[in-house]
Amino acid sequence: MATVHLQANHAAFTDGVRELEVDGATVGAVIDELATRFEGLGPLLREGSSVAIDGELQPKGTIYAAVGPDADVHFLAPIAGG
Repeated sequence: MATVHLQANHAAFTDGVRELEVDGATVGAVIDELATRFEGLGPLLREGSSVAIDGELQPKGTIYAAVGPDADVHFLAPIAGG
């Protein structure tokens, strides 16, 4: 299973859990599994987060990127600035 790392803004949906094991062959499948476990988290991950797999930032909005069984998946909160 992939290890998923969440940011503080995501932890509001997970009772403070920020690292967990998740099955899923793609980013979309990982998000679907997290959405099943934690109500309200799915839309935030789909629309408001970037994702890095094994340290490689994926294009915004990607759901088809492969996630290996031993992958480190980081969902990153958006950064605003100007």
